[in-house]
Amino acid sequence: MQRKIFSDEAQTSDSNILNLSLMLNQIAIAAIGFSIIALSLLVFQNRTESKITKFLGKTLLCILMVIQFLQALSITGYLAFENTVAFIYLLLLGLVGPVFYLYSQHVIQTNKIWARRENWHFLPAITFAFVGSLFSDYFTLAYCFMFLLGGGYMARLAWYLYQLRERRSLFKMEFVLTASFLIWAIAVVFVGVFSHQLMDLLIPTQAIMLALAIAAAVHIQLNYPHLLSSLEDIASRQYQTSTLLNVDNESVKHQLEQLMSTTKVYQDSELSLASLAEMLSLKPHQLSELINIQLGMSFSSYLRSQRVKAAEILLKTEPEASVLAIGLAVGFRSQSTFYSSFKEIHAIAPGQYRRQILAE
Repeated sequence: MQRKIFSDEAQTSDSNILNLSLMLNQIAIAAIGFSIIALSLLVFQNRTESKITKFLGKTLLCILMVIQFLQALSITGYLAFENTVAFIYLLLLGLVGPVFYLYSQHVIQTNKIWARRENWHFLPAITFAFVGSLFSDYFTLAYCFMFLLGGGYMARLAWYLYQLRERRSLFKMEFVLTASFLIWAIAVVFVGVFSHQLMDLLIPTQAIMLALAIAAAVHIQLNYPHLLSSLEDIASRQYQTSTLLNVDNESVKHQLEQLMSTTKVYQDSELSLASLAEMLSLKPHQLSELINIQLGMSFSSYLRSQRVKAAEILLKTEPEASVLAIGLAVGFRSQSTFYSSFKEIHAIAPGQYRRQILAE
């Protein structure tokens, strides 16, 4: 009798897990479809970054797309994580952490060049991918390790951001994301070690969580377009010694004003710190320091202010032109970036600003 009760309880538990698995699979497939479309759009988005930064960013997005695609095939039963497929899947999982970390480093430090020692970041992922694919009994162990590896890189990045706490409020979002990933990594390891029965639920859950992370990235891109450049600016202020000792600051400042007022280089939507520095025969870090010290603002803030100033004139003098056309004409890459930059300075949208000016 007691055995029958235990048997019924086990069957009920198995049935509940099966129902939960079916529900998660359906949600995961929809989430994967969304995330692949969103990632594809982000891959083809133009950004004013260095070549290595663009390469790392696009590589990360492609890695996430392939991971989601493989997980979709696994969830629908068309693919099993064995042999070569297991190696590819584990390798891609393991590369997410180091690639994201290196991308963030190159975004924050615009002058950073690729060093050979950075290739060592990929060795743990490659090693455990081989182990997990060659020995099927160790697949779960390798899977858990990849999450621990990613969690370690996220913790390392969080500590680096904390050190740039001059404008602490900018980093709340990053700390929430890093903390979420660390909690998820710990949960994966716990389930992998103590409950093999729940391992089947991890892949669809992981697909859903990755889709939520991608949705958060899209939200940040639309609502906080200057977040990465702000991090870059904060990092660039950590000067130990001045890089302008042999530079005629007043002369360069005059050249910069001429480039903005006469040549109107701000109209180039691809204008970057490096390209503007080249026009002034300076190194990017020299121009960054000059703008910070001489003008009291960051490069990105300075460029936005120049574009907004030009937009103010066009909003007054060209009432027939659309707000979007004016934003694009002065160098902004999108309507959302133009609106957020304009409101940052005037606290109102450009359309409202135009109506107030014309009504006077």
